[in-house]
Amino acid sequence: MKVIDAVEMLAMFRVRILLLAVGIFCILFPTTFCDFIPLIVGVSMMIVGVFGIFVGFETRNYKTPEISGLGDAVVLTLLGFVIVISQNASLLLLGVIWGLLGLGKGAKEINTFLYRASRKENFIFPLVIGILEVIFGLILILEPTEHIAFHVIILGINMVLFSIKDPAPHKKELHQIVKEVL
Repeated sequence: MKVIDAVEMLAMFRVRILLLAVGIFCILFPTTFCDFIPLIVGVSMMIVGVFGIFVGFETRNYKTPEISGLGDAVVLTLLGFVIVISQNASLLLLGVIWGLLGLGKGAKEINTFLYRASRKENFIFPLVIGILEVIFGLILILEPTEHIAFHVIILGINMVLFSIKDPAPHKKELHQIVKEVL
């Protein structure tokens, strides 16, 4: 193992621990977290987006559209800015976005389930996660602001699940991890 790989693994381990801690906080104290959601999410999205823009230009991955994340990073930065500016009005937007992202992640997990089942591999975890992602996504879309504390609990569950799910987070860039969690 190279030194750089070891450092990346240590950094991603710390990200996992942070995600786990924040996820548990969201689950245990959702109403405390609710007042700060637009600020925390918006600023986080801007930071991750700017980091993604920097990485995109640094690695010049925009020259290969299949792997480029530069456009995603620009949109993430702009969306974070809109969320910070609109504050309380952005709770509706965040609920709908989280719901749509949850549906997308649920669809990917269901695809993984189908693939693994067809190959007679272990498929229970992607099936359960896929079903939960779809259910939570639909709930978020149907009631985006009515029970915002429930949204925070779902976010916390998502963070906890992600922190224990991904077998190789050190192979991902930070903006990819945050995008998957949010």
